[in-house]
Amino acid sequence: MYKLTNIKKKYGGCCALDIPSLHLEEGKFYVIYGPNGAGKTTLLNMMSFLDHPDEGEIVRGGGNRGKRAVTMVMQDPYYFRGSVEKNVSLGLDFRSVEKSVIERTIQPVMKELGIWEFRGRDISLLSEGEKKRVAIARAMVLDTKVILLDEITANIDRTHADIIETAVLRLASGAGKTVIMTTHDLNMAYRLTEDVIFLVKGSITDSPLWNVYKADLTGIDSVKKAVLAGGAEIYAATDKTGAVSINIDPRNIIISRHAVDSSALNNLKGKIVSITERNGIIDLVADVKPVRDMKNVKLHIFITCKSFKDMRLGLGEDIFAVFKATAVEVM
Repeated sequence: MYKLTNIKKKYGGCCALDIPSLHLEEGKFYVIYGPNGAGKTTLLNMMSFLDHPDEGEIVRGGGNRGKRAVTMVMQDPYYFRGSVEKNVSLGLDFRSVEKSVIERTIQPVMKELGIWEFRGRDISLLSEGEKKRVAIARAMVLDTKVILLDEITANIDRTHADIIETAVLRLASGAGKTVIMTTHDLNMAYRLTEDVIFLVKGSITDSPLWNVYKADLTGIDSVKKAVLAGGAEIYAATDKTGAVSINIDPRNIIISRHAVDSSALNNLKGKIVSITERNGIIDLVADVKPVRDMKNVKLHIFITCKSFKDMRLGLGEDIFAVFKATAVEVM
């Protein structure tokens, strides 16, 4: 559906995007995850052709190449004066769809999103969560091949977010639909799809961004101390120094019930505080700290279901998390 090649975008001399290559398949559901400022909105704007790269090329396939083949819901959508029903049906009006067809089209979508019962209400009287559902309904009724969703559950309560997530999953299951969504909620990303794209500082990384911390690197050797907030220290193999962000791939962490005698410099002791299965992998969250008496750090650790079962791990149990200094990625 999309092929991006050598994409670069700058704002005021700062690099917002630097993506050598990205291919997205037709009919799949992708979530682009990254912290605030990662470049997620910039990337969606380009895939909707609202903006263009300074360098590189974006090619969209999927058969229907017209401008009406893509719909985007922005993080802060624009609403038009008038009723909820008017806002939802506006795009169909622009396409000169007959009124009888419009009602048959919008009713099931508005009912699914829980806004049909107040279709005659003025849009200005709605809560932020209700307004966001209106914007999503407005996009869904257009029935485009591609729908782009930018932080659509940001700043709304859990009830509204659950309704929206259910509707998006139903939309993504439609034949031939390509759904691309951004979020800075990693739990939601994995809850919705296994096709998660990690974006940090405008670049795509293969490392799952579960364990991301701000740190201060000190030292003169090839292995530095990374001092986290609260004074916790871990070791990272890097030439960099000073203020950075670090990422520890949860797949590169060894978990044990007992202290491990190894060459790994990072040996953290703690307790399991959360256990979640994510697409066949067990995500353990451990409240850990270095063997020294430092402030605790939440650490995600990925293990197979078989290893989890064999180790008979449970909530509240003491564990050791071990990883090498080379497993710490400095960003």
